[in-house]
Amino acid sequence: MLFQTENLSFIYLIAQSSRSGGAEGFIGFIIGIAAYIFASYCFYNIYQKLGEPNAWFAWVPILNNWIMYKAGDQSPWWVIGLFIPLVNIVAAVFLIIAFVNIVKKLGKNPWLVLLMIIPIVNFVILYQFAFG
Repeated sequence: MLFQTENLSFIYLIAQSSRSGGAEGFIGFIIGIAAYIFASYCFYNIYQKLGEPNAWFAWVPILNNWIMYKAGDQSPWWVIGLFIPLVNIVAAVFLIIAFVNIVKKLGKNPWLVLLMIIPIVNFVILYQFAFG
């Protein structure tokens, strides 16, 4: 035989196995839910400060981007662009611009948005935007 096929099922089993199950997966899930609730609450307070009539959009996954575009003086229809390949890059840039405009409206330094890249620090900065 030129090409001999072997039973590689054990190798596939090892390659697809994951160690994040049980307690680790549950803890990650709880941390993710807590981060979502904290960020949504902060954005809810930010939108209330800006006088947005639908500040509760901060709690709904797709609508939170809609209200951010709207509060940041961008076209909220860019939300649709977030789902289109290659257009989503442009839509993400406009989302960042909208967030910078929101920070300017709050009277904060827009360069603080760069600190949002750093994990854990982003929650501190978001807290400062919402309650500072």
